[in-house]
Amino acid sequence: MKKIMAGLFTLGALTLSLQAYDQAERIQDMQTMEISMAEIQRGILYNNKKMVLKGVESLKKASSKVEISKKDHMDYSAKFAKKQAANIIRYAEKLEASIEANQKHAATTNYTKVLRECVSCHNKIRKWN
Repeated sequence: MKKIMAGLFTLGALTLSLQAYDQAERIQDMQTMEISMAEIQRGILYNNKKMVLKGVESLKKASSKVEISKKDHMDYSAKFAKKQAANIIRYAEKLEASIEANQKHAATTNYTKVLRECVSCHNKIRKWN
């Protein structure tokens, strides 16, 4: 009896921990990404390397969690969003390397590339006009 109860408890705990990524989590991650972008921009403008690096780290972490659910078998939004998130992380890593090398113009260029990926995704997924 104890083994059955322990097994059911473990199964219940595992089920709760495997919840799907929901809209509330996505909204939180998008807000984190927006705050991170603002922090990176402030760091670049104030010549504050530590602020830029903190923003980049936060941006990469939030971007790696973003998911979009497919609405039907012909919906490529989820695949597109994952690709955009990967591009954001790639450009953020380049931005990080540029800041570490004190190449502020290159860092600014990579910041712009990250922003372009964000806007591109929002255009397609959120259907901005």
